[in-house]
Amino acid sequence: MIAAPDALIGVNSLETADPAHLLVRERWRALSVRTIWLRAGDWFHPAVDALVAALASSQGVLDAVEALGVARAEHGVGVGEAIDDLACLYEAAEAGTPPLEAVRALCEGWASPAGAPLVPGTCLDPESGLPTAEYLSVRLTEEFTQVRRRGRSPAQDLCFIYVDVARDGVAPWNRLARSAAVGRAIEVAFGVGHPSASLGSGVFAILHPAGTPVADAVARLSKQVDVQGEELGVADVLRQPPRIWIEAMPDEHHEAVALLTTRRSSGEPAAGPSAPGLLERSPFGPRGLPPFSPLSRPFAPPHEPGLPPRSTLPPFSPEPLSPPNPRPSPEA
Repeated sequence: MIAAPDALIGVNSLETADPAHLLVRERWRALSVRTIWLRAGDWFHPAVDALVAALASSQGVLDAVEALGVARAEHGVGVGEAIDDLACLYEAAEAGTPPLEAVRALCEGWASPAGAPLVPGTCLDPESGLPTAEYLSVRLTEEFTQVRRRGRSPAQDLCFIYVDVARDGVAPWNRLARSAAVGRAIEVAFGVGHPSASLGSGVFAILHPAGTPVADAVARLSKQVDVQGEELGVADVLRQPPRIWIEAMPDEHHEAVALLTTRRSSGEPAAGPSAPGLLERSPFGPRGLPPFSPLSRPFAPPHEPGLPPRSTLPPFSPEPLSPPNPRPSPEA
């Protein structure tokens, strides 16, 4: 059962409680707002006080963490941001890193019906913190326009990188934490604002320039999936190894959107010779594709007759475009 935040808080307020608790709360707020929190004005919630008091007394911590998860979801906070915020509390309280049980309680509260985390029409996936497929479709329009202004074609200059980390039999709270880990891995590997999206069901897409550097990008992503999975304690629910593959970009926008939709529903790479390559850290590729390791040899995209080698393409440097925050401004 999820206790309501008010039931956990009781009649006491930290404003009149132990000054040490208030100090921890303010340290927590300052660290979170400075490092990971998106909007300083909506950080505080009464459930924050309840959790600080519970952590100080070592009583009812998991219930308080779960109630905070409910509160964060009700206010449109993504699960990744909520987990990072919890880590800030433990750092501010000099309690190390949040134990797995606390992360689980936070995710269960966030995912509960009381939390109602999904915001209709949002541009961000609340689980991973990445844009949605619909938002990436808009970015594709912009990128296609820029490519054609340079006298090039999307099929020459662009490609998709897909990563599938899904496994069967994973509990809902683990799926949430897994999405948060992959979302963070993509941001670390490619930078905040890089065109990417969560397609759901453990599948993610990244827009990338075609050419030799894509192999280095895949290697960075593969490493970060491992790193973030370990840091969030969800390595055991990530597909091992993660399935990472590259697909050529269609020349028409509607075809590219259709490709995203197909991967969203199937999560499988294209079969046959049209697939540029499956990049897995496994010695066994899928049927019809040779084994490939991005760490063992460079990736050479297939050269199409009549087109210049892809290694001569201009560098990919789109203007960062941060998707709007799904939460309304506290001043609104």
